[in-house]
Amino acid sequence: MRLDGLSAYAPEHVWSNARVAARLRLERMRLNARAGGNGGGVLGPEQAKLFETSDRWVRRFIGFSERRFCAEGEGTIDLATRAARQLFERSGRSAADVDAIVVASVTPSYLYSPPDAALLQHELGIPVWQGAVPRQIVGADVSLACSSWVTSLTLCYALIRSGLARRVLLVGADRMSATINWRDRSFATVLGDAGTAALCVAVPEAEDWFSPSQFWSWLDGSRAGIIRTPAGGSRHPSPSPEAVEAGAHRLAMDGAAVREILVPFMSGPALDATLAKAGWAIDSLDFVALHEANLTLNGSIVKAWRERGFRGEVVSGEGRFGNTTSASIPLALAMHPDALKVGSRFGLFGFGGGLSASFALGTLRHPLRTWTNLDQRPASAAKPGL
Repeated sequence: MRLDGLSAYAPEHVWSNARVAARLRLERMRLNARAGGNGGGVLGPEQAKLFETSDRWVRRFIGFSERRFCAEGEGTIDLATRAARQLFERSGRSAADVDAIVVASVTPSYLYSPPDAALLQHELGIPVWQGAVPRQIVGADVSLACSSWVTSLTLCYALIRSGLARRVLLVGADRMSATINWRDRSFATVLGDAGTAALCVAVPEAEDWFSPSQFWSWLDGSRAGIIRTPAGGSRHPSPSPEAVEAGAHRLAMDGAAVREILVPFMSGPALDATLAKAGWAIDSLDFVALHEANLTLNGSIVKAWRERGFRGEVVSGEGRFGNTTSASIPLALAMHPDALKVGSRFGLFGFGGGLSASFALGTLRHPLRTWTNLDQRPASAAKPGL
């Protein structure tokens, strides 16, 4: 399997750190007013701290300079469709040749049905009939938190290597702004929206970018509560008005626990297991794309890798897009076409809720064309440890 093209789309609406800080202050004022109207007092110091942030704070402790948000009424399918249309228009390939669609996302356009893979087939006009005979099309929506895209890449490889598909449209898209609880800066300062699309195609084995030994995955559900949406799923499908008011249907995170567990895990055991399975050395990687959880956390991981001999380039969104979850790794690749040199060895590393991790190692054996709806000059965001 190889990637025949990669497209990334980010919404036009830019939210600076200052704008996010202002939105958090507004939420604090609303909550204070509501508490006062009900005979209560103002927020206590610990509660008020959840709303406090600034451009300086975000740049120092998270590293992001801005993020992009969808317009109201738009969802994951809009991001996915725009990225996929851009892919086919710019590459000259035909969507009609696609025989499988895999959508990596944690923010489905509709909660239970229809799946985004089916919506995307319709939006792109991928044919479902060959004359009077139904045409076989494989489809799947894949959700594994911030590991979703690399996990989906693994499934695309399995489909192609097994012969079940030859041209797979791989989408990574999330409207993460829809999950923000504006009473908690831990995610409000981090999350952003983006969509990506890649065309995965079958090649002779001698030209394969990957091999089964170059994929590695991990799960630990005992830590599931660290990143969680308490209400709104099938266990609690109808949260009370009070729960909704408190944001229980939005994402919540124990940021300190995430750093305490995932930084040392990604810095050592996870990478070691991946390299050992493939028979690669850490100094053989020419470039890596690490899920952009936040730049300070990623900087700690990369610093540890460099101390162990990693000398390659780290491609990222440079803090311009926030944590876009399923879109973060392909977005970083699309923003750095100069790093995608034929012959380069690369690593794609996803990690996040579950807890979960999904890694892929590969070698670029063909040119990889990329397209975005943005200019590719990085902003002057902080890049600690990268």
